[in-house]
Amino acid sequence: MSTNPHRTHLARVDGPTEPIPVVTAAVARRASTPTAALLGLGSLALAGAWLIAAPFLLGYHGLGDQRPGAAWTDSTRVDVSLGAAILAVSVAALLGYLASAVTWLARYRQAE
Repeated sequence: MSTNPHRTHLARVDGPTEPIPVVTAAVARRASTPTAALLGLGSLALAGAWLIAAPFLLGYHGLGDQRPGAAWTDSTRVDVSLGAAILAVSVAALLGYLASAVTWLARYRQAE
């Protein structure tokens, strides 16, 4: 007997056997798009990119700031490494959502 709930099974009755559809399986419905989560991940990616770029775009204003052409200061190293980590996590999450959406489409797409 098949374990797939989308298939029909044969039931024994007096007389010939006929396929009886199994109606317990629900039709797969696509969940609504998590707009807030996607916007949050996009904002997080932008924040990470800003942390990477800010020491070089804001210019030199005082002690500890990055001077043009100079070796990186400690605060620049921290900003760039933290920004890269935040950007990497948010891009990985966005790619994970994309992979999940593509998998869902490949599994449950409807014939047109």
